[in-house]
Amino acid sequence: MTWQDWLGVTGGVVGLASLIAALVMWHRLRRVQRTARRAGQLRRDRLHTERAAFVVNPSKHGVTDFKRLAAAVCEELGLGEPAWFETTVESPGMAQAATAAKLPGVTTVVAAGGDGTVRAVAAGLAGGDVPMGIVPLGTANLLARNLGLPLLDHREALEVALTGARRAIDIGRLNAWEPGAKQVLHAAPFLVIAGLGFDAALVSDAASGLKARLGWPAYFVSGFNHLADQPIRVHIMAGGRERQTNVRAVMFGNCGLLPAGLRLAPDADLSDGLLDLVTVQTRHGLLGWAALAFQVAGHSLGLRGMPRWSSGRLRYQQYDSVRVVCDDPQRIQLDGELAGWALALEAWVDHLALTVRVRGG
Repeated sequence: MTWQDWLGVTGGVVGLASLIAALVMWHRLRRVQRTARRAGQLRRDRLHTERAAFVVNPSKHGVTDFKRLAAAVCEELGLGEPAWFETTVESPGMAQAATAAKLPGVTTVVAAGGDGTVRAVAAGLAGGDVPMGIVPLGTANLLARNLGLPLLDHREALEVALTGARRAIDIGRLNAWEPGAKQVLHAAPFLVIAGLGFDAALVSDAASGLKARLGWPAYFVSGFNHLADQPIRVHIMAGGRERQTNVRAVMFGNCGLLPAGLRLAPDADLSDGLLDLVTVQTRHGLLGWAALAFQVAGHSLGLRGMPRWSSGRLRYQQYDSVRVVCDDPQRIQLDGELAGWALALEAWVDHLALTVRVRGG
């Protein structure tokens, strides 16, 4: 290449780098301007008479820095001194959220943590008027993904959590019974997906420490340990009908987007008053699981349907309530957390029971 060619290439690289830098600066300037506008309006409207409460999981990395940032953002937005509540193993956030919502001047209760903290805070706020904001500090952050909330930028997540538009969403509820009709769960809430069988088994493995090391990919790693598990015989009662079938898993979806852009339940909607009943069936060993993975990948790309002869398939139906009875006790999970063992489950929708803060405020 001649020096003129090299000069042209160098100029092109410099020009491209300058364009990227300009776009980054423009995005940051837009965010600063948006925050300034919101701050000015909120200061005029609130005069520090309103404030936010935060329910925080103290075990999450960077909590101290997050608290400083949250206090600064509250000040910028004209809010009063925030109230802080920390979760514990014995009290994961439900009681703290209920208490926070009753404090004078509190207009938003922010759940800062993983899916477990978000689910507990939602349970404490369900049926009330105070909305829930979400700042993801966990790994999967399932509800935040389904609501299109910021996952990595804490400042942006705080702005949405404190000033975003209000949206009413459904909460799933679950009753569960052990053998002998002993009830082990009563109206337990879930926001994304609850289920039994394969999905609960892989949650069990991931919860053993793998998740702490790998994050959400731990679910895929642990899944390999259960590909050879035996199918489960279940009796499903929904929509006035009953059927018996062998499945790998039964799931109740309130929404369907998983990490890595995978869409498990493509028709699930957080506000439609319906649960998506998802049954997982495979045969022919690894061939069935491969077909299942292909179907999930297709859903993520907007493709629908699988041939009836497929060795693995997800079957979808929508109901406002479902009852499932297993021949043998099975592990159960709620939003990626183990909830024990049960022989029978009853799931239903608590329609528009929770208000959350989303983009667009």
